[in-house]
Amino acid sequence: MPLDQQAIADPREVLKRHWGYEAFRPMQADIVRSVLNGQDTLALLPTGGGKSICYQVPALCIGKLCLVISPLIALMKDQVEHLRARGIAARQITAGMRWAEIDNTLEAAALGKLSFLYLSPERLATEVLQARLPRMPIGLIAVDEAHCISQWGYDFRPSYRRIAEARTLLPGVPVIALTASATPVVADDIMEQLGFTTRNLLRGSFARPELVLWVSRGEDRMGRLLRIMQRTQGAAIVYMRERKGTTRIAHFLQHHGISAAAYHAGLSGAERDRIQQDWMTDRTRCVVATNAFGMGIDKPDVRCVVHMEPPPDLESYYQEAGRAGRDGRASHAFLLTGPGDEERAQEKIRHGFPALEEVRRVYQSLADAHGIALGSGLHESYAVDISDLAKRTALRAPVVAHALQALELGGIITLSEGTRSPSRALFTAPSDVVYRMRVGDARNGPLVEAMLRLHGGLFEEAALIDEGRLAKVLDKPEAWVTERLHELDRLGVVSYRPRTDAPSATLLMPRLDAARLTLDPEALRERQRRATDRLDAVLAFLRETGRCRMAKVLAYFGETDAPRCGHCDNCKAHARTAGAGDTAAEPMGEYDRDRLGERWRRDEHGSA
Repeated sequence: MPLDQQAIADPREVLKRHWGYEAFRPMQADIVRSVLNGQDTLALLPTGGGKSICYQVPALCIGKLCLVISPLIALMKDQVEHLRARGIAARQITAGMRWAEIDNTLEAAALGKLSFLYLSPERLATEVLQARLPRMPIGLIAVDEAHCISQWGYDFRPSYRRIAEARTLLPGVPVIALTASATPVVADDIMEQLGFTTRNLLRGSFARPELVLWVSRGEDRMGRLLRIMQRTQGAAIVYMRERKGTTRIAHFLQHHGISAAAYHAGLSGAERDRIQQDWMTDRTRCVVATNAFGMGIDKPDVRCVVHMEPPPDLESYYQEAGRAGRDGRASHAFLLTGPGDEERAQEKIRHGFPALEEVRRVYQSLADAHGIALGSGLHESYAVDISDLAKRTALRAPVVAHALQALELGGIITLSEGTRSPSRALFTAPSDVVYRMRVGDARNGPLVEAMLRLHGGLFEEAALIDEGRLAKVLDKPEAWVTERLHELDRLGVVSYRPRTDAPSATLLMPRLDAARLTLDPEALRERQRRATDRLDAVLAFLRETGRCRMAKVLAYFGETDAPRCGHCDNCKAHARTAGAGDTAAEPMGEYDRDRLGERWRRDEHGSA
């Protein structure tokens, strides 16, 4: 439905005022124009292509609330912080928030106090949100990571199907769907699942001419990694599929004089924050991490990304590789492969779909760990400790993780990654009650006074609080402050949510009897088949020796006529065969195999 053009602000003026940019990037202007014309729009842009601008600018031009559906807490937090830093009213609703805080946020949205409200697709199913939606002055729905709605996508989330249902409560409100990872089949499915009245796909080229894709084969994986680090400059990310190798590789690089740190979910939130900050400010050059690292991180000058083993699909490979060179300068993405990689990757696919009995054991153990009674727990969030669940079930940790993913794909739970969530507090008692406690309660009054002095607006919106700072102001131990906050929470005066960095599972239906839990076997077989097909595309990419790497990736995403990039390993080999161009065997140079090769082989296998 066409929007009221007279009420729409100039998008270029909005871009200039809030972001300081004089002009849009390629394709952004077309996408913004499509949205402002009231059209449902699917925007396909590569990683680093500026997707958030494509919904944030038109939402501000329309002047109404933008409902943003996103599957990742880290990305939501990052976007909310960036918007608020620009003076734009934005909030998020995430798993783990208390009812009072959720209610307060939804009421602020309904009263027109917000420009952006970020939430997960699972939240759309809650009665409290559905009751509020018709009251909210929503002018635009933005669906981030839209490939998650497609059963053909590599990261399918059943809860994304709720978006089409929510649209029936918001007639006439246009949708913009955004993704950096959609094949032609997935793109068509996204538009169908979101109920587009007219097919409207706007696509920026996924080509990254500044990015050199290089596949390196051999047995000396650690030696090749060292050469890459020695022959390239600037910030780097080294990706592992599992956390167990991150520390070993970081120590290896440190031993050879390269500043490196391991990053994975097993570290505390404070430690992850420190490592990320050191890397962002160039105090640490290289982060060796699992694939979650990089989500929501905007560091434009990453010069090098290294995959130490084949990824499970080309979508995640290109998204991770695309974290290099966002500033448009020449950068490298290396994929190191060796003997046995194909067999190990295929075995991971087979083991990624546990038996129903194993899924039931994990589900029962999760309920036992938190004392969740039958029929209870709907939309409640519970910390997930993989190690504890592995002990309770006598299953290996990877099997537990895959069982949880099977429960998520079955629509029984939703998982959130471990994200540092600071402590939050909101006054829930009436102001006169708080005032009486402030002046007349010798036990809790001083803390109430300190909170009111340090944090404004605690009656209107939950604030991030620092227990350590409050303790210094009151000259009390931090444990005393935490104890008082919990007491105020029990008294109903404050809604207090202490900081956490644990991954969590949210129940999408009341707790079931594990013995009767069922999953659709045909759906599981179909998902396994699709996972196998995506891995086969990766293996074909690795085996390719003639075609340009960039052209092959682009063809996978539907760009079939891309020319040779001239820089990848296959293009360099082609140039050598033709007797022209750069004839270097690898962009990181040669090395003394006799002197260093044996030590690198020992390092790669973890020996002393």
